[in-house]
Amino acid sequence: MSDNMTSTEHDTQQPAPNDRRDLLRKLAIGGAGAAAGAVLASHGAVSAGDQGGTPVGGNAVELGETNTATLATIVDFTPAAAPSEGPSAFSAGGYVPPANSPFPAGVGGYGDDTIPNGVHGSTTTAAGFGVVAANLSAAAAADTDPVPTAQAVTSPNGAHLLLLAGSVAGPTPGNHVAGEVYVDSDGTLWFTVPTGTADEVRFVKLAGTPTAGSYHAIDPQRAYDSRQPNYAERGLMDPNSTRVISIADGHSADGTVTLADAVPAGATAAQINVTAANMTGPNFLSVAAGDTESTETSLLNWGPEDIQIANSITIPIDTERQIKVFCGNQTGSTDVIVDVFGFYL
Repeated sequence: MSDNMTSTEHDTQQPAPNDRRDLLRKLAIGGAGAAAGAVLASHGAVSAGDQGGTPVGGNAVELGETNTATLATIVDFTPAAAPSEGPSAFSAGGYVPPANSPFPAGVGGYGDDTIPNGVHGSTTTAAGFGVVAANLSAAAAADTDPVPTAQAVTSPNGAHLLLLAGSVAGPTPGNHVAGEVYVDSDGTLWFTVPTGTADEVRFVKLAGTPTAGSYHAIDPQRAYDSRQPNYAERGLMDPNSTRVISIADGHSADGTVTLADAVPAGATAAQINVTAANMTGPNFLSVAAGDTESTETSLLNWGPEDIQIANSITIPIDTERQIKVFCGNQTGSTDVIVDVFGFYL
């Protein structure tokens, strides 16, 4: 092929304008993979429309070439299905989506085994956005009206949103606005909220390794009572002794399990109430997670005249949903009662 080939000669190696428009319509009704491949295979910079031809509902579309038209560029299409079902009006991807494809839209990106990701958006501008989604409809007029939503994430197995870890640990530097959500290099999830001062936000930790998570209040449950017979370890705690107690299940007054997994597996902390009863002398109790070796803290302290005392605490629990009770080094022994009011998951 000579370098002085005319534009007319160049165009003879491309599909005819009508054929190109037909291919474009195939793109629009969901056949993007086959149609785009047919067009692009004929030349490295091939026109899918014809700028010199008659516009189809507007100026023609050029793939691989600069569109110099001054009027709006649109795509003329006949949807393969109604907007509420079937593929999107303009589809691109490695396959034609099924008729029941979720969320048909003006533009659809459909990945497959060859092209795994449906849509990619990125920018190198610090103030830019990789992808922008906005619902510009008016706010719901009544409680029964849908609230405008800019973006929905869905899958047959439930909605999942993957936030990849960044390179900064903790709150990031730079200007921020309320409503940002991001994951830092430690895998901690952060959210920005207003401070009440104009243009200022603060960071709130939503989740992370040392974070307890969301609180779940439950009907109060008796987890342990050393006075009752149906517990593996029972009776008074002596001075300088420890006792590992499970708070996983709820029990009846005599210690029979009535609610298994009242505190479910995966819980990281619990709100409990600890009672000392039948004390034989002054002493104190400390409480920590079940796998704790020692603690310098105190939860309950009683004197020689006290016969019963209680206190509540929110405390970490170990992976087996256990706490450890420490009886102090003074003279008194005591029964121990533990009730659970909620947990963090």
